[in-house]
Amino acid sequence: MCLSRRLMQQPELGRRLTALRKERNLTQEELVEISHVSVRTIQRIEASEVLPRLSTVKILLEALGESYESFTTKPTQVSETPQSRVPNANRNTVLVAALAGAVYLVSQIILGAMDLTRITSDQGWESRMNTIYMSLTVVMVLSYTLFARGFIALSTVFENTLLKVVAYLLIMATAGLGILDVTSLSVTDVERLWGPYAVAAVLFGALSIAFGIALIRLQDGMGELARLAGLLEIVVGCLLVTVVLFFITYVIIIPAVVVEILVLYRGYDYLSRSESIPLT
Repeated sequence: MCLSRRLMQQPELGRRLTALRKERNLTQEELVEISHVSVRTIQRIEASEVLPRLSTVKILLEALGESYESFTTKPTQVSETPQSRVPNANRNTVLVAALAGAVYLVSQIILGAMDLTRITSDQGWESRMNTIYMSLTVVMVLSYTLFARGFIALSTVFENTLLKVVAYLLIMATAGLGILDVTSLSVTDVERLWGPYAVAAVLFGALSIAFGIALIRLQDGMGELARLAGLLEIVVGCLLVTVVLFFITYVIIIPAVVVEILVLYRGYDYLSRSESIPLT
């Protein structure tokens, strides 16, 4: 009899196996060492992307100390605890993050155009332009904070520590850049700004490369979109690190953020499907 009839369909299987692994206080990496099943396979099963072979399920269950017969006849009981409500909180956070990402992208495009105008124009801005610029900078920082929180939520679901750490660092770096941008409005000699912005470019370049690597690690849960987003971030990071090629990032950052928004939406869809199927 095929696995889909003997056991269950995804995403219930993925949720049941994830719950059982966490009951045993094991990470995905530790389960890999015990079962010798690849981490990619385990992540795809838990992410409900595939319905594995019966032999693979039996290997995982044996590594988790659970018999196949018990697993198929006695559903895992999960009481409603704060931990069991975390996916729902993550789902809402990820949805808000996807929407905030769109706001962040628009504000970045406008601010980039204003920066270009300010650098190339021989005439100074009127005071109201400074007000608009500062307001947009605040919107950019706040929207990016919400945007990054979506990846922090996904890092919890998929146990991606690097993604969480880099997302927090990017939030702080973006806030710092916002302060630098606002402060620069009072500087009349544009050449004095090259030093601070060169340092900022190198910092963001390093963080973007790390963020890209973290996104690639997310591909087993979120699919090829996460890999594409990661590759785009790495390209952006490499360009920023060179400093002299930073202006090219304005072209690449748009598709990069768009793909990242799609990754977040896919994460929201995954968490929504997981929430809709009870473990009992």
